[in-house]
Parts: sequence; C-alpha cells; structure tokens
Amino acid sequence: MSTEAVQEGVPDRIQSVIDDVGKVSETGEIPARIHNDREIFELERDRVFGGGWVFIGHESEIPEPGDYAKRYIADNPVIFVRDENHEIRVLFDACRHRGTTVVRAEQGNTTHFRCPYHNWTYKNTGKLVGVPHKEQCYKELDTCEYALQSPPQVDTYAGLVFACLSEDTPPLAEYLGDFKWYLDIAVDFAEGGLEVVGEPIRWEADTSWKIAADNFTGDAYHVPAAHKSTMDLDIFPSDLTALAGNRTSLDVIDCSGHSCSFSYFEESPGGYPEEIFTDEHLSQLQYKIAKNHVSIVGTVFPNLSFNNTLKNADPDNRELKKFLTIRKWQPVASDRTQIWNWILVPKNASEEFKKQAYDTGITTFSVSGNFEVDDFAVWDGITEAAGSSFARRTNRQSNYQMNMGEMGEAEDISDEWDGPGTVINSAFEDGTMRTFYQSWYQMMTGQRIDGSDTDSEQRGA
Repeated sequence: MSTEAVQEGVPDRIQSVIDDVGKVSETGEIPARIHNDREIFELERDRVFGGGWVFIGHESEIPEPGDYAKRYIADNPVIFVRDENHEIRVLFDACRHRGTTVVRAEQGNTTHFRCPYHNWTYKNTGKLVGVPHKEQCYKELDTCEYALQSPPQVDTYAGLVFACLSEDTPPLAEYLGDFKWYLDIAVDFAEGGLEVVGEPIRWEADTSWKIAADNFTGDAYHVPAAHKSTMDLDIFPSDLTALAGNRTSLDVIDCSGHSCSFSYFEESPGGYPEEIFTDEHLSQLQYKIAKNHVSIVGTVFPNLSFNNTLKNADPDNRELKKFLTIRKWQPVASDRTQIWNWILVPKNASEEFKKQAYDTGITTFSVSGNFEVDDFAVWDGITEAAGSSFARRTNRQSNYQMNMGEMGEAEDISDEWDGPGTVINSAFEDGTMRTFYQSWYQMMTGQRIDGSDTDSEQRGA
C-alpha cells in the first residue's frame, strides 16, 4: 500500500500529528497526544498491528500435540496451538458459522475445538470436521472452505512465535533483519534453547502501549530517579564493578527498525550456569556479551520487549541470578495496556536454578516486582497528561533529544564495532526511542520499517 493511499481519509489534524512524529530524527520531539488519542489508536490497530509481525508466544508453552492457549493480535483473538502433527499454528478464534469464539478457556489440550453456539467442530489444525445435521441442513456445504482461518504469515525465530496479518509484509527473518544479531544474545545463547517457566502473568495499566515499548528500548536515564528505591535496597548489587572489572554500556539504534541497550563486563559476573552456553552460532563478541552482560534490553517493533538481566531481590541470599523476561504490550485502548509477562530460563539448567531464576524474576520484573511498581507509578501520568485538552491546544511536545547534536558526549562507534546497526558508546541517549517512533511513523504511513514503500517492493522497484 502506498503512502498516499494510506493517508487518504485521515483528518488533517491527525495526519499532521503523525507527520510530526516522522521528524523525530531531526527535531528530537514528538507530539504528546500520540500517547492518548482515540483516533490515532484506531489507526494503529489497523496499520501498525495489521502490518507488523506480532509476538504470539513461545513454542515451549505448547510442547505436546493438542496444547493450546488463547492469544491476541491487537483486538484479534487467536488460538496458539500445536496440532496432532506437531505443527505450530495460529488460528483466528471465530467460528465460520456465526462467528463466535470457539475457545473459552485460557489454555488446555484438545484434539478438536467445538463452537458453543451450534456445535460446529474443528480439528486442532483448523479443519472443519463436524456440522450438526449436515445432511438435512447443509448438504452442499464444502467443509474445506470453512476451516478456521489463519493469519497470512506465521513463523518462528529462536522459539519465539510471531504472526502477521498482512501478506505484503516481508517474511519474519527479513523483518527482524540485522537485529537478529542482538536478539540472539538475549534469547538464543543457551545450549538446548530456553523454556517458559509457569504461565504468562497478565495485568493492566492506565498507560499507552507505546510508553512501555519505548522504555524497554533502553531508557537508562530513568533508572537513578524512578528506580532509586531498588538501588537503595541493593537489588542493583554495588560490588559488580569490583567483581567483574571494566563495564561497557552501549545503545544500538537504527537496526532494521528495532533497537536495544546493553551493558557487559570484561569478565563474567555470573548469573547463569557456565555449562549452559552455546557458541555454535554466536560470534566471539556475541558469546562474550551473552556470558558477561549485566542486562540486555530491547524492543522488537511494535510491541515485543525483552530484558535478559542480572538481579537479586532476596535479602537472605545475595547470589546473583540471570533470567529472561519477555513482554508483550497488548493494546486495549489509547490509555490502557494489558501487560503479558513471560519468564524464561535455559532448558538444560538444573531445576534448582530454574526455580531461583523464576523467583528472582517474579520479585523484580512482574506485576508486584520492585522495578514494576516504579515504572507504572509514572507511566500513567504521561498518559493522563497526553490526553488533556491542554496538550492538544498547545501541541505539547515530548522531548527525546538526549545526545542529539551538541547535547551530549556519547559517540557513534559503529566503525569500531563488530556488530550491525548504529552503535553509541553510552546508554544515556535517546536514539533507541527515536528509532522506535521512526518505525511507528513508517508503519502509520504505509512504509516498511526499513523505510521502503510496500507498493514499490511489490512492483519490483
């Protein structure tokens, strides 16, 4: 779809806001109202979530044939299922008869899904196999044409399952692009892979999904203020530098439309069992970061974030543990987000380690975790102010100018770095967030997040 076609029918007052976001790389500012505007939110559901690759779940959540879970792509209910042939599928959760959802449980195991309204029945492949009184009422019905529908594209990367509602969007591997280099450090570093511990924990917050997603691109600037209590409690261990030597903190921006931030030492600070690491597909630098990092946090546009981090919130046992939390910022309304939180651990680690890592994850990054309550105490305030008449009347701007021009001292070290993307030698800069909003602008105007027009690609231009 061309940029012009996408913009057709959009009110000028909304289009001007979207266009202002598109200038973020030059101005370092975005209109505050994008964080709480109903019209913009409706466009997002169609354009961002209708055209991007959206995270569905981790394949370890449905290990056995017949395992399923109810999931969402924005406002679209889907069934995340492993069928009888062990194939992972994503099925639109709507009976092909009258359209009601066929799955009412959050998760389970079944060979068939039966609609509660008129009992049309589907195999867990989506095939329609049961129509009550078919010979009396539906003799000519071609059941092959009435299977449960699937998104045009479903794919997996390192155990992460994604779906895309647009057949015109590039394949997942191309969509992730060079960012796979950093994603591998966070989610594909362990021999045997990772697995989800427990169920995804969900809660809702009075905030825009974009505020949460931009924070997880790597907002280190908020840590000393918003998370001061966690620092006072020594959840950030104060002796790490002495333990592991010099610390390097870097931001990665403009990496195939995605961004991240990470910090690592010259020596390992521990956290993961030594024997779980793989170097089979990792470069020497990737392997070093995977073993020696304190954290690697990032966002795969639009709404999948990850944080592989080293923490300990147990005052009786100060041994540091690493775990991976992955987040889906599920949009509910312009001012409301449902957070889905998974905790993952190396599959080949001991059960004792998995329990300790899970407990650390729950007490730090979960609904009542030490870090979580700090963030949600301020994110709702951003959303409230963004939805105000004052913000609209004055076209109030939010500032993302840190380290632009002469603002800061951080430098682009991409030429000295062995990985992809633009790499900045500081975590105190806003480039990761400017990358997020540039991708938002591109998706909202019918472009791919690498900046190319989807129509041009289809024409072979």
